[in-house]
Formats: sequence, C-alpha cells, structure tokens
Amino acid sequence: MNQLFKDSRFIRFFASRTSANIADSIYSIVLLYFVQQSTQSVAMTSFTYTAVSAASIFSFLVGPLVDRYSPPLLASIALFTQAVLILTVPFLIQDGMVNLVAILVIVFIASCFSTLFYPANSKMLPQLVGSPDLIVRANSMISSTDQVINIAGYLAGASLIIAMGMKNTFFLASAILFLSGFVYVRLNKQIDAPAVEDANGRGSLKLGYYLKELKEGYLFVKRHTFLRIMLPFFALTNFSMAILVIAMPSIAVSYGSPIYYSLLYVAYFIGIFIGSFLVSVLKKNGITIAVSWVAMGLAIYVFSIVPEMWMKLLAALLLGVFTGIINVLQTSLIQIITSLPLLGRVTAFLNTLSSAALPLGALIGGALTLRFALSEVLFFSGLITALCGLVMFLVKDIRQFEIPSGEIGGVAPSHNS
Repeated sequence: MNQLFKDSRFIRFFASRTSANIADSIYSIVLLYFVQQSTQSVAMTSFTYTAVSAASIFSFLVGPLVDRYSPPLLASIALFTQAVLILTVPFLIQDGMVNLVAILVIVFIASCFSTLFYPANSKMLPQLVGSPDLIVRANSMISSTDQVINIAGYLAGASLIIAMGMKNTFFLASAILFLSGFVYVRLNKQIDAPAVEDANGRGSLKLGYYLKELKEGYLFVKRHTFLRIMLPFFALTNFSMAILVIAMPSIAVSYGSPIYYSLLYVAYFIGIFIGSFLVSVLKKNGITIAVSWVAMGLAIYVFSIVPEMWMKLLAALLLGVFTGIINVLQTSLIQIITSLPLLGRVTAFLNTLSSAALPLGALIGGALTLRFALSEVLFFSGLITALCGLVMFLVKDIRQFEIPSGEIGGVAPSHNS
C-alpha cells in the first residue's frame, strides 16, 4: 500500500473518488428519506430506488466515450453535472406531487451521469498503476474504503439529516461533488492517456464509428474465453444481492425493530471490508473465485435458516467477506486482461449486465415471496449461488485461470466460439 501512496497522482485519484462516494452516500440517504417522508409510501420509495438504479443499465452507451476521451475529464464533467442537478433539488422540496416528479426526473438524469463516472474511474486506475499486483492492491483498498463509507452512511445518515436539515444535506452533497470534480480536472493535466487507435483516421465520434466501437467492446468480451464464461456469474452476484436487499426490511420488521435493518447492512459491509483486505493474502486465481462463490451460497443458506438475530448478523458478515473477495478479484482481472484502448467499453458493457441483474433479482425475488416463505426464497438464492461455484470448479478455463503478473492488457483473447 505504501508504494501506491508514493504517487501523488494516485493520492489525488483516491481522495477524489472517496469524496465523490461520500457525497453519493449522503445524497442517496437523504433522497430516499425525503421521498418516504413526502409520500408515506414504501412503493414510491421502491420506485425511486428502481428508477435511480435502472440508469446504470445504459452504462454500455458511454463505453466509446471513455475509450476516446480523457477519463479524468469525463469524470469531472460527470461530477460537475451531478453537483448542479443535486443543487436544484432543495429548491423543489415542498409538498406536491408535481415537484416530486420533477425531483425524480432530476435524480434520474444525475444517475445517468453517474454511469459515466465509474467506467472513467475504472479506466483511470490502470493508467495510474502499472503492475497487475498494484491494481489488485488498489482495488482492495478502494473497495474497503467504499464499505467504510457505506457503514458510516447507515450509522450516521439520519443524524446528519437531523443536525443539518434535509435541504442543507443536499447542499453538502453537491459541494463535495464540486470539490471532487476540481481534483479530477487537476488529474486531467497529469495523466497522459494513450492515443485512441484511429485506423480510419477519424477525428470525432460520429454515429457510425460510435456503433462500431460499441461492437468492438462486445466482441472483446465474446472472444475472451474467461470473460465470456464468467459473464453470467458476474450478473448473478447482483441478482442474489437484490434478493437480500428486499429480504432485509422484512426480517427487521419480524424481529420488531428497524435497528436490525441497519445492523444487517452494517454487518454485511464490514464483511466486504474484511474480504477486500483478505485478497492480498489469497491466491489470485479462478479457484479462489469459485471457492468464494460456494462459500457465499452457504452463507446465504445459513442466513435463511438460523433463528437468532446474532446468528443472522454473523451470516451476513461471512456473506460480505466472500462478496468482497469476489468483487475485488472481478474488478481487477477485468482491468488487467483488457487492453487500455478497450477498457472503457468492456467495463461499461459488464456494468450494464450486472446492473440489469439488480432490478431483475428484486422483481423475481418479490414474485417468489408471493408464493413461498421468505426463508425458502433465500434458500433458493443460496442454492443457486453455491451451484454456480461448483460449476466454476468443473470449467477448466476458470479452474486454471491465474491473474497474470505481466503487463496489463497482456492476455490475448481466445477466439473460441
């Protein structure tokens, strides 16, 4: 970790990304609280969450932009736009459905710009950190920090709204986004982005070339054996998580206190924090990913059957540990095996698939709870997850996969169909 912090550019990148995530956490908490308070409707709050998260489904559209233009510049544009949009929300906070609809439209647009921010960040990291080992360490540290932010958000979010008021909390989130954006502007002058391959001699991104570059990102994933096989499993991570998201409020209600809702999330985030650090001492290969999948399925199963809340908290912690391991290795291997000229498109494409699994998992999980008990739905989720891990053991390309130690983007794609 010390080697990472010897680079002033990485320090600025890490600080700015962390600040942006803090702002996003604050903004998300106050937004959902405002909607619930204004409408007194769980359905409306659920619709708000779905509308905001659904924006990520379109992240594949920004891939060619990330590969063609400067990632720090795109990240700063995304943050500045989000900051301006969020800044308008406090002026619309009052009773009335018309203003509520306007706020939902604004936050949806802000979320669309968020889909530009994260692929730009993903491409920026390999430009700052040259070796695969350091990329894994950097992702481990970033993931751990994200979980600290999530834990702090769930523990202190309500206190912040009470202390500052709802409108001022929106102002705070906007100010932090502005600050983060300015740091990325500074980084834009310090990172020498590799030139985009321009075989056709084009200078601007016209529609025909844009569609061609979208296809290039898709074809890279399709032709790379490991990515092609792992693609459904990447999506299933979010699918299983969505079922847990809809289950946790019901479990908290059944135990008689909303505090259990926060505690379950905090236990899960602490687990991800631990898992992100454990990656540094584990073997970075396909077997580690497969074992983590099986263990994640077993943790969901235990979560579904244990009767006491402390047992469920322990199961949520273990689930978070193995989720953290999978997330760090998954993000790192994509950055390592994909060449920089394609990284924006590949990341955005994979983000789209993973993001689509969230509302789909929530929809299917909700439909299943209409017919089956919640514990049975969670058992089904755990069984599917564990079986996915066992399938990975049976697939030779996954079982023998090792994260390369050479230059990033150095793994040639297989052209097996």
